[in-house]
Amino acid sequence: MKIKLVAALLLCTFLNGCASTSDKAAKDFLDGASSSAESRHMEELNKKYPNKPDHKNDFIEDTMSGALTALFRGIFSSDEDNE
Repeated sequence: MKIKLVAALLLCTFLNGCASTSDKAAKDFLDGASSSAESRHMEELNKKYPNKPDHKNDFIEDTMSGALTALFRGIFSSDEDNE
């Protein structure tokens, strides 16, 4: 439990630091999270017998997808993209 709390706090600190310098990190985070939600929604529509949604796991999946998107776009984007 403590490990999850520490990881969540570190992630929030990282995202707040990125977002305070530029709104690009926040947009990247939201882009990744919404993309994850959209793909899960499309999978559910294509299933013959959809599962009961687990909102807690969906939230965690979307958050991690958004964080990874913001992280990788921040690392691999050029300086010209950040301006």
